[in-house]
Amino acid sequence: MDKDYYKVLLVGTSGKGKTYSFRNMNPNTTGFINVENKPLPFKNTFKFHKRTNSYTEVLEGIVEYAKNPEITAIVIDSFSAYMDMVLNAARTTKKGFDIWNMYNEEIAKFANYIKRCQKEVYITAHYEILNAEGAMEKRVKVKGKEMEGQVEKDYTMVLYADSKFDDKHKAEYYFLLSGEGLSAKCPPAIFGEEVFKLPNDVKAIDDKIKEFTK
Repeated sequence: MDKDYYKVLLVGTSGKGKTYSFRNMNPNTTGFINVENKPLPFKNTFKFHKRTNSYTEVLEGIVEYAKNPEITAIVIDSFSAYMDMVLNAARTTKKGFDIWNMYNEEIAKFANYIKRCQKEVYITAHYEILNAEGAMEKRVKVKGKEMEGQVEKDYTMVLYADSKFDDKHKAEYYFLLSGEGLSAKCPPAIFGEEVFKLPNDVKAIDDKIKEFTK
């Protein structure tokens, strides 16, 4: 029987701990693709850490890390930065509707690369609020109308990063597995049917997924 590999979107606004959630990932077996091309919010000890300057380098990084037997999980930070790279390239090389044709094609290509990868993949992204089937809902943010509200369908799990402060002004950072007005989704058998919130720690999430898919 073939093993399942989970592809997880971590969605949220800046400052909600998306990148920080990777701080406990194994530095020797995690392939980190730094599309944002910025310093990490924790000490960077990743053996496999790649900064990218173009969307093609992102795709090449996915292929490289997918083939590397030392790597057991891939992080892509972020999908939003990847889409910006694609749009900039399309506006440089195309005109009119061809710009958006290229943009949509490259988003679909990215999803196919992720789906074919025989490893867990964790991807950060920002959201926008859309009218989805008559109700306002947070969805992964894209430019253009064709892919609007369509990104989540290609991923196994969609978790929303959030935070709150207690009466002592101490922040708690976490991921939501579901919630009203969120495009979040998660197979209930992995964490338990009564679990709707997880600590801000992708290592713990990855461990649970690997345990579930053994």
